[in-house]
Amino acid sequence: MENEETVSRSEKNTRTPHNKNHSNKKKSKWLVPVVGLLICLALVFTSGLFYFQSHFFITAKANGVDIGMLNAKDAKAKLDELNNSEDVIIKVNGKEEKIALPEKYEITEEYLKQNIGDRSISLPINENFKTELKNRLNELTFEEGTPSQDARIEKVDGKYQIVAEQTGTTVDKEALMNQVLSDVEQNKGNYVYDVTQFYQKPAVTKDDKGLQEKLAVMSKKENKAITLDINGEKLPITKEELQSFMDTSGNVDSNKVYAWVEQTNQNYGTIFKPIIFKNVHGVTTKYKNNGSYGWDINMPQTRDLIVQAMNSDKDEETITVPIDGDVNQSQTVDKDYVEIDLNDQKMYFFKGGVKVVETDVITGRYNKGTATVPGFHTILYKDTDTKLEGEMLDGSKYSVPVKYWMPLKSYGGVVTQIGIHDADYKAEYFGNKEAYKTNFGSNGCINTPGEAVAQIFNGAYAGMPVIVYGHIYDDAPGEFDKPVDYGEPV
Repeated sequence: MENEETVSRSEKNTRTPHNKNHSNKKKSKWLVPVVGLLICLALVFTSGLFYFQSHFFITAKANGVDIGMLNAKDAKAKLDELNNSEDVIIKVNGKEEKIALPEKYEITEEYLKQNIGDRSISLPINENFKTELKNRLNELTFEEGTPSQDARIEKVDGKYQIVAEQTGTTVDKEALMNQVLSDVEQNKGNYVYDVTQFYQKPAVTKDDKGLQEKLAVMSKKENKAITLDINGEKLPITKEELQSFMDTSGNVDSNKVYAWVEQTNQNYGTIFKPIIFKNVHGVTTKYKNNGSYGWDINMPQTRDLIVQAMNSDKDEETITVPIDGDVNQSQTVDKDYVEIDLNDQKMYFFKGGVKVVETDVITGRYNKGTATVPGFHTILYKDTDTKLEGEMLDGSKYSVPVKYWMPLKSYGGVVTQIGIHDADYKAEYFGNKEAYKTNFGSNGCINTPGEAVAQIFNGAYAGMPVIVYGHIYDDAPGEFDKPVDYGEPV
């Protein structure tokens, strides 16, 4: 046994050097190819570095065109195709207008060499490209066509409605040009355009939110129940009238409201209605109102109240119309008044329907320019201890001190400077019906004995009617320079 173990150890010791040599041989077999491969790769890498110093990378593109593996010269030749002449075609009424595209890009070998290492290149645009293309497009002419109409609010069948938009046949040249420029810049190709696709579109359609909101506002306003209380008389404002106050945006036009109030005032205000008067001779006559007797509507305030009511959130409202003047003054004058009979040269003063004063007077000198004019007047105001100054028709001046002075307002609201006053220095001529034809005739005023005018003065008031009638100046020389109203028989 010992011999066998000795032999085994001996054999093992003898085999060990032989296995090491075998392993080293195996390593040397695979190391040589690896080193060779590395050397090849190094050579390829070095060659690649040198190659791509003058050629674009495999994935390189310029404006979407593949230029990989090309040098600058070959890349330019390929990219020059981008500037190949191509037409823009505009179709108009079955005909075609052709526009040749100008060169779009500045393509040079120098620029490509400067960007040889880039994988994505944007070619520089020809500076004159857009200008040239715009100029060519601008030369296009189109028929005038029918303009488009925006959707709008109109009154249809008695109410406001939205009328749909209408597309016309007017070409939106700017939109067409912008589309062509955009497509060419993006190299879309196939530049064919039909002008019917570029008709000017309405700016506002029937679905426009703003238009819908305006219609809602107008609908609310036109359906309001607004009633005016005019001195106790009710006047509803109709739907049509409310509509007429608004513009197409639903805004209330205060000027339109004022015009309506003005017309309403003409119909309701008593200062615009004629005066009925029965004189001492039993003759009833209708005279034009001088515009100050009775009452009328305060138009500015009423306008503002209506505008306010239309713009409020209330659906119903009654407006008490503010009144100017005396609502108690009747169109039939039969209580307080002064009556002047030119033919008889008489004046009468009535208070509460009772004759208080009857007196002789001397009226204007016999000339239409100095006449005491017939018609309906009112006392403007009362004054005492004053001086009347003026000029006669012959140019002579006058200055007359008076104790009682009541100037008149005549038709149309004219202050004629004619009035009632005392003139005792003419006492001996009162009662002479022809005195007005002499130099004792006045400059249009009603000259009155002092005692009589004092009584009238004490009982009269501003706004009291003064009715003058008669035809003594019909054949007088000259022309009337003041409003005259002979009245109409009733």
